[in-house]
Amino acid sequence: MRKRLRALLLALLVASPSFAAESQAFLPARKAAAVLADGRPWSVNTPDGKTLKFTLKKDGTGSVSGPMPFTLTVDWTVMGETVCITGRMGTKCLRFSEIPGGVQGWDGDKPDLKFSR
Repeated sequence: MRKRLRALLLALLVASPSFAAESQAFLPARKAAAVLADGRPWSVNTPDGKTLKFTLKKDGTGSVSGPMPFTLTVDWTVMGETVCITGRMGTKCLRFSEIPGGVQGWDGDKPDLKFSR
């Protein structure tokens, strides 16, 4: 009985977002920026289920579109351990970890924007 309880508690801990963030090997911010800002479009999934199209350029500019019928301009910069993306809706500063086919953005211990191709 104790083994089952211990196994269940371990499974719950490993599945929790904060444990997932702690166990991530985050990319250095400059490396994450180099991966993201190659001028090619990314398919981005948001935490609330929306899909966006992000294009970031090496010069610190970019664009985002969808689900709205127009394209917004954004700026990005490296700030400490994060890549910050700024647009009309505000600024979002994220750390990134590599995932198959892209990178996962993290806002503190919570998964946030997921960039993939």
